[in-house]
Amino acid sequence: IHPPVLADRGLVDAIRALALDSASRVRVAAEPIGRPSAPIESAAYFAVSELLTNVTKHADARDAKIDIRHAHGVLTITVSDDGRGGADPSRGTGLRGIERRLAAFDGTMSLQSPSGGPTVVQLEIPCAS
Repeated sequence: IHPPVLADRGLVDAIRALALDSASRVRVAAEPIGRPSAPIESAAYFAVSELLTNVTKHADARDAKIDIRHAHGVLTITVSDDGRGGADPSRGTGLRGIERRLAAFDGTMSLQSPSGGPTVVQLEIPCAS
């Protein structure tokens, strides 16, 4: 599955489109990056989509930020919010699904979400760009 916005405009613009559609205020900061392979773009896009869904459904956040960078052969996407925190992969399938999706590309997800917030999720996917 490769959404048309992703195929037509690339990862950064597709994530900006997700941010515009979000119920929360989401700022996107991105360094210019090339085009990772289609499977990696898709995995990253759907991971960010799931994280933004979590911000809306569970975090009770007013603001969120997405930071996108590519350096030294690693695509790094950080999604943070000012919500209540307490995110835990063991309590649902969404965060575990992101971990599995990224693991297929030797990627990782790190999560910091203390009770009371904020939540910061960092995705790292080795790839050329």
